[in-house]
Amino acid sequence: MTSWTNVSDLITTLRKRWATGRYLSDYAGNAPWTPIELPVKAPSASELLDQFDAAVRWAEGFQRDSHSGGGAARFAMTYRTVKGKNLGANSVPARVRIESFEQLCALIGTNRDVRSLDTILRQTEAAMPALVPWVVAHPLSAVEHQSIWGDLLATVNWITTNSTEVLYLRQIDVEGLDTKFVDHHRKLLDELLTAVLPEYRIDPDYSAADFARRFRFRPKPTYTRLRLLNPQPAFPKDLSEITLRTEELAALELVADTVFVVENEINYLAFPAVPNSIVIFGSGFSLAAMRDIPWMDSREIVYWGDIDTHGFDILHRLRARFESVQSIMMDYETLLAHPRQWVTEPSPTNRALTNLNDAEEALYHDLIEDHYGQAVRLEQERVRFSWLQQQLEPWMS
Repeated sequence: MTSWTNVSDLITTLRKRWATGRYLSDYAGNAPWTPIELPVKAPSASELLDQFDAAVRWAEGFQRDSHSGGGAARFAMTYRTVKGKNLGANSVPARVRIESFEQLCALIGTNRDVRSLDTILRQTEAAMPALVPWVVAHPLSAVEHQSIWGDLLATVNWITTNSTEVLYLRQIDVEGLDTKFVDHHRKLLDELLTAVLPEYRIDPDYSAADFARRFRFRPKPTYTRLRLLNPQPAFPKDLSEITLRTEELAALELVADTVFVVENEINYLAFPAVPNSIVIFGSGFSLAAMRDIPWMDSREIVYWGDIDTHGFDILHRLRARFESVQSIMMDYETLLAHPRQWVTEPSPTNRALTNLNDAEEALYHDLIEDHYGQAVRLEQERVRFSWLQQQLEPWMS
């Protein structure tokens, strides 16, 4: 097996370079062509002597493959002379040279990409000239999406010419398209819109994953469910539980000194009637919605979650918004008082949680390190109700 260069090796190298997009980008941007030169590893003098028959077959194959079926040269070649004892002087290929963009495309079979790009450039120049620089910079991505390029342009044009603040994504009105089209292609649409929209139309706090908020559409509302442990002037006196849009709840001023946040639904429903308090059903990571309730900054916030790694992760996230949050029943005392109720956490986390206090962090690391057993977990609903009542005594008074 020789290591001499074959024409197929050269084509492989050129296709890898083509895959970077550099040649198509230069073509789209009318950059002057710079000839491409590649070295050719040919037999040395000793290899010619020791492997003469193989070298002859290689030379014949290289010569044959360096021409098209019609006999035209696929590239230019320069040669070097190899001299050896008993062999005389022999010319072997030293370098190949691609003289033009057209010659490159013919050699590696990319003429279809070029025709596609030409079509895309014409479409873009006609429909949205501001996107031409993006196409020049990302030609392969544009070519990859040629079949839907017209739809992408229509979507970008609609968004750029409409005020999105009062609209949901569902209200994008482009013939033949729907919200699923935007969802399926949100990463590419993000790039295209970022290239043409003014800065004030883009919210940098959100990525393409939250397309609606990033491009300042009306987001789907979040909802907060809570129990009113005491009568509230804003609601009928017999009303005990409500679910409101979080933005509407934020505009209310509820009468409560303490807000309990409970992650488990049955514990939320059975939570004792603590004076001057409300209890919010946190439902896992949906707790993030509470960051939009400004009046909670002036309330005492008490969080009760599972004693497991994700319970502490949720506490960490909640405390990132409300620094004064305190936890209850997420401590060694509660864990060790319920050993028969321990279960296994299915997929523990071990990421750094910087918003825990010293005691919480110590217990979190003991759980990570399996100090009490593998992936120990004490779920809220497994804590004795009498234990809950005992822990709430400071607030009951």
